[in-house]
This record gives sequence, C-alpha cells and structure tokens, in this order.
Amino acid sequence: MHSSNYYYLLTVNLSLLSFYLGVLIYAIPIPLKGFKRWGPTLIKDGLLSFTLLIALPYVLKFINDVASSLGGSWSYFNLWFSGSLTFALSGKAIVLTLSSIFSKVPVLSSARSIITPINEALNLDIIFLGGIWAIYYMVKVLGHSLLIFGILLYSVPFRISRDAGAWFISFILVFTIGLQLMPVFLSSLTSYTYNASTSPMSLGLKYVSVKVENAYSKPVPGSLVLFFIKRGNTFVEVSAYRANSNGFLYSPGYNYSNLVSLPSNVPLYAYLEEDGVAFKLYPYPIEPSSFNGTSLKLIAENLFYSSKGYTIVFSNSKVNVSESSNNVSMTTYSSGYVDVRFVDGCAQSFSYKNATLRKTHWHWDNLQGSSYNFTLSKGSYISFISKGSCSIRGFKAKYVDYAMNFIKLPSLISPSLLKDIILYYLTFPFLYFSLLISITYGLSRLIGGRRGIVPRVL
Repeated sequence: MHSSNYYYLLTVNLSLLSFYLGVLIYAIPIPLKGFKRWGPTLIKDGLLSFTLLIALPYVLKFINDVASSLGGSWSYFNLWFSGSLTFALSGKAIVLTLSSIFSKVPVLSSARSIITPINEALNLDIIFLGGIWAIYYMVKVLGHSLLIFGILLYSVPFRISRDAGAWFISFILVFTIGLQLMPVFLSSLTSYTYNASTSPMSLGLKYVSVKVENAYSKPVPGSLVLFFIKRGNTFVEVSAYRANSNGFLYSPGYNYSNLVSLPSNVPLYAYLEEDGVAFKLYPYPIEPSSFNGTSLKLIAENLFYSSKGYTIVFSNSKVNVSESSNNVSMTTYSSGYVDVRFVDGCAQSFSYKNATLRKTHWHWDNLQGSSYNFTLSKGSYISFISKGSCSIRGFKAKYVDYAMNFIKLPSLISPSLLKDIILYYLTFPFLYFSLLISITYGLSRLIGGRRGIVPRVL
C-alpha cells in the first residue's frame, strides 16, 4: 500500500497536468466549441485541486478548533463510545443470564416475551456501535490519507472521478467535526429528556477508577464520597462509595476490581464526607469530557491531612503540614482557621501557639469525636500526636452503587428498558448520523459542482 506522500505527489502532478492540458486546449487552433470548453474548465480544476491540497492542514486545524470551541473533542467521543459500549455489553450479559434462568423455570417462561425484544434492541445497538467505530477508524486513523486520496480523485483531468473525490473530501471533513461533536449533541438531548422524565437510562453508564486526594496529593483513606446530578435546581444523589487505604473508591458489596459505576452523559457534582464535614471535590462539576480514559482523580482542596483513624485537618487558608511518625505539625502564615477532628480515643496530646482554641464535640454516622477549631494569626503553630490504630466503632454509612442501586440494572428488564434503549442509544445517534450524511451529500455536490439541492459554484 502506498503512503500518503505518494498520493500527495501524485495529486500535485495531476493538478499540474489538468492545468497544462487546459492551457494546451486553449492554444490548439481547433474551432470546436465542445472541445474548447474544456480549456478554462481544466485550468480552473487544476488550480482548485492544487489549492485544496495546499490548504489541507489549515482546513483540518480549523475544523478541530471549531469542534473544540463547541465543546467537542476526540477524547470526549472516546468516553461516550466506551460508555455506550459498556452499557450495551453489560445489558447483553444480564439479558442472556436472565434468559437462561427463565428458560429453566417454567413459571417464568412468559417473561421471555420481554427479554427477546430487549435482546434484539441490544444487538442492534452493538451493531450500530460497531458501524460507528468503523467510521471513527476511517476518519481518525485513515482520515488524512483518505482526504488526500479524495483530492487525488478530484484532480483527475476531464472530471472523470470528480464526484467520487468530492464525496471522500466531504465525508472526512464533515465526520471529523461531526464525531467530535456527537457526544455534545446527544448530551444536550439527554439533559432535555431527562429533565422531562425520570428515566435513569438517559444518564449513561461508565465504569472508572476514581482516586481521592487531599490538597497535598495524598490519598484520603476511609472517606465517604457522594456523587450528585442536577435535575433543574435540585441535587439528586446517584451514588455513594468508600475510599480504600490507597484512596481509590470501591463499592462495598460489589467486586469491580477498584472500578465504580458513574453516569457518563451528564455533569457530576462530587463531595467527600468525613467526621461530619463535607468537602467539595474538584474538578467541580465533573464534566463527561473530563474523564481521562477510565481513570479520574478528585481533589479536596481544603483538606490538608487525613488518616485511617478518621483524623482530619482542614482550613480556609494555606497550611503547611509535616508528619513524623504519629506526630503531625502545622504552620501557617495567614489568618483564618484550622479545624482538627479526632474520633474519640485517637488523640494523645496537643500543643499550639499564636492561635485561639475552641473545642466542640461532633457526631457522624456511627462515629463521634472532638473538634479543635483554631483561629489563626500569622506564624501560628499547631502540633498533635495521633494514634496509628485506635478503636473505632463500625462504619454504618449507606452506600449507593450507581449501576445496581440507582439505575437498578437487574430490575430494568421491562418494556420501558426497550423504549429507553431505542430512544437514547439508537434513535438519537441515528438521527445525528442521518444529519451528518445529509450534510456530506450537500457538501459533496457543492464541491463537485453538480446541480441539485445546492447551487453550482465551482
């Protein structure tokens, strides 16, 4: 197979050939009107194809800039595609499992009438996603070569393959920007339809590895992390997970190998809760496009220290924290406050200077402890000793697994599931692709100089 450089040079030569043929026809003293009309046509075609070839990198950059300015990107498309494929394959696995169970239980055999159309819809969705991936591969991986090949066909003298070249050019240009904007388009429709109904299917499904860190990029072990979506002006909790000793979220009761399920089509608002204090996690909100593949890092910017013993330090100003064995020291050079919270029995000693102390008691979940709130001045110093392992009563927070508890995948096998699959994973994407194909058709006729739905300008 020839490289794109080969087609590039061949296109240049064909453009020059068209131009010189046009000049030659102009100069030949043969007064045939049908023959002479090719002179200006070939000169114009040669100049146009050469101009398209030279402008190619600038056109591609402009298209990508437009897609980026409208909120699209290839990473966003990859996120949407992986989330849609994950949902389709997960749903397929559940449907096949339930179908096998129903077939062996005579009493439940009638339920297969619901399973069958859902299975067919998921099959169509997987086939449709396969077609999208094929187009993505053509555009993203082979796009540059196909675009040059299109200009090559476009530059063949006497317009022998002009229509085919115009179609290649239009297809690559339209789908380069169209695929990047596809998640933006579908997300806008999803947000609108979700505000009009309570269907959880519109939110999408994505399994990701999420790590929670404090302001010094250290893990926050044992914390509870809550995820919300906005419905109108109201926050709706969709999941609640716990962080392990390394700060990675997991779903108690479900083994996902340090992966948690989250919505993939709408913005998320995350909060970390520990010792009765809620911390906003950044980025805030978590846009679907902010996912990096299957991993996500969340930062609690006001949390400066945390331990497995539910000891936390938070402040509204910059705090320098140093740790030696079980001794934790803090210094600050600005005013504000520092709050140090312990579970009862986890603190051994405490010292401070240039700060005013106010001590309170707190209760959270099944835990209780003391809160040391310091009003700071410049040069404040605080030090305490935290036990490495202190006695803590059982943690009784209510966890919510997004896939199993909010979406309730196992109980979604119903006629409404069929409607949601067809609406959100087939109808909307198909309408968008139909729009892209229509634009491609119109642009190809415009570039090819054919009369039709658009005027001939070239």
